[in-house]
Amino acid sequence: MLTSTFLPGFAYHMSVDNMTELDIRIVRATPELAQYVDGLRSNYIVNARVKVSACGDGLDFDVDSVEHPYEKVEDSHPDLAYIGREDAVIFLAFVGDQLVGQVCAQEDRNHMVRVWELRVEHGHRHRGIATTLMNTVREWALARGLHWLRAETQDIHVTACMFYRDYGFTIGGIDRLYMCATPGSEDEIAIAWYLELP
Repeated sequence: MLTSTFLPGFAYHMSVDNMTELDIRIVRATPELAQYVDGLRSNYIVNARVKVSACGDGLDFDVDSVEHPYEKVEDSHPDLAYIGREDAVIFLAFVGDQLVGQVCAQEDRNHMVRVWELRVEHGHRHRGIATTLMNTVREWALARGLHWLRAETQDIHVTACMFYRDYGFTIGGIDRLYMCATPGSEDEIAIAWYLELP
């Protein structure tokens, strides 16, 4: 049974059933925690891609395998610049003293919250950490009076696409050219995800 309790200061305490008790602390990054920002591994094996297509009145995706799987290493972004800003936040997830997840969020000019760098350490995936991080972003957005979340993935981020869809995001569109000038990502398709909050 998955339970979580929202605590003051954007911190969660979460338990995952009695067999695998897991305490996850979500904290807002501060200058004192700057050494943890972008501290997660960013390499993974690309063995599938999503294929977005029309589905009724919206868009959905299927997953196609990649004929020749390959390792992808993504550069970390300079997210430290967002620490201490009024319009942005970085949340870090810890299990004990170990950094296991991160997400960045910022209010954009369209009065939406842009979500990026949602990452969970390889050995801790599928344990509720990404959901807990996104729940924290939701609470941050709602506390600011914002009712839309916007995220972007590429078609090689199959796990991320599945997470966003399962969380309730819908695909707003794709951009075949957005990544064409990014070395190593020229053939990737950008996918825009949106979630309206109550």
